[in-house]
Amino acid sequence: MKIIAVDAGKYATKALAASGDKVLFRTKSTQLTASLDIEATGNSNKVIYEDDTYIIGEQGEQIDYGLEKNTLLHKMAIYTAAYRLGCKGEIAAVIGCPTNIYLSKENRKAFQDNIKQKPKKFVVDGKLQNIDFKRVLIMPESSGVVYTNKELFIGKRVGVIDLGGRNMNFGIYDNLVPQPNSMMTTNQGSMHIEAMIKREFEARYRRGLAPRDIENIILNGGIKYQGKFEPESKKALSKIYKAYVEEVIADLKKEFPLDLMDIVVTGGTSILVKEALQEVVPHAQTVEETQWTNVAGFLEIGKVKFK
Repeated sequence: MKIIAVDAGKYATKALAASGDKVLFRTKSTQLTASLDIEATGNSNKVIYEDDTYIIGEQGEQIDYGLEKNTLLHKMAIYTAAYRLGCKGEIAAVIGCPTNIYLSKENRKAFQDNIKQKPKKFVVDGKLQNIDFKRVLIMPESSGVVYTNKELFIGKRVGVIDLGGRNMNFGIYDNLVPQPNSMMTTNQGSMHIEAMIKREFEARYRRGLAPRDIENIILNGGIKYQGKFEPESKKALSKIYKAYVEEVIADLKKEFPLDLMDIVVTGGTSILVKEALQEVVPHAQTVEETQWTNVAGFLEIGKVKFK
């Protein structure tokens, strides 16, 4: 039975197999119709899920902005990730979910059962698939780093800040052991940064900005206005990143004494705000390949649990 790990985030879906294969694609979709029937291009796949057809990945237009993970988009992303890892027949998977979902046994089981329930039909790029999630283990999104970087946790009290696409997950680990009362989820992921950018830059340039415009501003480190890069926009972006980190840390400090523990920061958004993190929380550590930390940790768990 093939073992895989999947972290289907609001921004991107990451997946690893015990064989070493890995995939990453945007968690976006577009439902196709008779008047909109195209082939997938770029880092995307054309998927038939039961009776409906979708584009999943980079070419998709729709993003799920909700806090829930037990959605059709995320289920399709998880199944598509399994396909892209070469899975056929029965597989065992460790799948991440926000901490607030993980803490509820009922919500955790509902998510697990939904993934295990096979669609009546699942076709990817014209090929009928037989993917059966026979065994599924749900893990909190902030926990992967504990299994990939144990040296940061042994004999220590560590706060883990996981900055994702939609959510910020936090938890305290005492000598590798999670403290349930410390585990929490807020909606302070990169989408919160995008909202801050939208407010600032629309006011500054008096233009409406679409989601793809904001993504380009982040990618380019500023805005191109009338064909020219605006140096002041780079400074404005840096201020937004710092304000975001200050907000996250201030909210956490209301509940937890961050200055009295080691801090480890993970998640793809931590790459974006790394300089601001170093300025606001000098003792915080970011790990290498932080975007892959959670899913890599999940895979290590799977290798043990699914022997």
